[in-house]
Amino acid sequence: MDENTRTVVELVTETDLSGRDDLTGQAGKAFLDYLAALFAARREPAVRRLLSGVRRGRPEDKALAYGFASHYLDYDDAQANIAGHFSTVLYSALLAAARPEDTVRDFLAAYVAGAELEGLLGACLNPAHRQQGWHSTGTIGPLGAAAAIIRLRHLSGEQAAMVLSLAATQSSGMAFEAGSDGKPLHAGFAASHALAAWRLVAEYGLSARTNIFQDETGWLAVFSNGQQRFDEASWRRCWLQPGQILEPGLWMKRHRYCSAAICAADGAAKLYEQGVRLGDISRVLIHFPPGADRALRYEKPQTGREGQFSAEYVVWQILAHGDIDDAYFQLPEVPAEFLAALPKFQRVYDVGKLPLSVRAVPVTAIMKDGTRHHIDIRDPQGSPANPLTLAQEEEKVSAAWESPLAARLIHEVRGWPAGTIGSCLTTIEGVIFDEVIE
Repeated sequence: MDENTRTVVELVTETDLSGRDDLTGQAGKAFLDYLAALFAARREPAVRRLLSGVRRGRPEDKALAYGFASHYLDYDDAQANIAGHFSTVLYSALLAAARPEDTVRDFLAAYVAGAELEGLLGACLNPAHRQQGWHSTGTIGPLGAAAAIIRLRHLSGEQAAMVLSLAATQSSGMAFEAGSDGKPLHAGFAASHALAAWRLVAEYGLSARTNIFQDETGWLAVFSNGQQRFDEASWRRCWLQPGQILEPGLWMKRHRYCSAAICAADGAAKLYEQGVRLGDISRVLIHFPPGADRALRYEKPQTGREGQFSAEYVVWQILAHGDIDDAYFQLPEVPAEFLAALPKFQRVYDVGKLPLSVRAVPVTAIMKDGTRHHIDIRDPQGSPANPLTLAQEEEKVSAAWESPLAARLIHEVRGWPAGTIGSCLTTIEGVIFDEVIE
């Protein structure tokens, strides 16, 4: 094992949340957000079809199902360093790898370990990784999920390195899949690949190279075209200081569209509050830093699913109707009303380059009488600086699964980190598999 990989293995296996109520609390909040995204998608036709074909007793299949479902509606959290999604992959893998007797403390520490690895790798690669067309949920996700499993199952040394190696060699995911079932499958694949890597090494005794992060031909070198080298001192200094889920933090959503449009959505909402209406507007300018709209790939979406990745579709809903209606993202065809308004919208790339942790998507409404209204909101609701409250996250779960069992599950999570994960595993598996498959 090379020294870089040895460092990563040590950091992952030694992750300890003792005295870190900030990380424990945020990890629990992220779990509630994950559950809301998972439960909200459980009756989607594509999710039902996948569930009908997987074997729930096979951990890889369970991870695939959980990952696909929890990312299907794009209702799950996102993080700036990876420019992708943490919890859909990490918690899907952990729920599939966990045993009833596992403690909640270990479960949450495993999540945090996976998030640290993903976030630090993302900070090394982005924004170039995203701009090259990769979907980091699929490329970085398998490594994070493998790290989480390593921490949960208390692996160490060469065995841990081989699990990371087999997960790393399965890194994949193209951003062009946005708006199709391929994108949420990236989350499912990432979680499933990590489960497979763990089982192949720990249960079947297969081997892999343990030089995953060596500088010449390791994972980071390959994905950066040799431009990034592993800085051991920096990694040790940054690990859990304060923690990737705290800084830059998690973006959590109130609605089912790509988080890259949240700033524009809140800006449009502010314009609407000020009395600006679409019928009085001549042009709508949506401002981006160069390349920052890569995830919002549909300027002229044709379906509701494509509209989840369209700043125009999101802003149109608010300026035309005053709010987001998630039903618009389910439509097989976008409304004629939107298509008629589309010529008013224009993207402009006049925002300067920003750090990964800063998002800015200002909106300008140019009225028919020539007046201009400009709004630039940097900390919209759901952003790390303006987070959803714990009560809002609990409401999100309740709205996604209207059942007394949801209230019981929420109550149980309130008591974390005490206890074991067993009853949660049973409840979640039941609602996803037993309630959906008929």
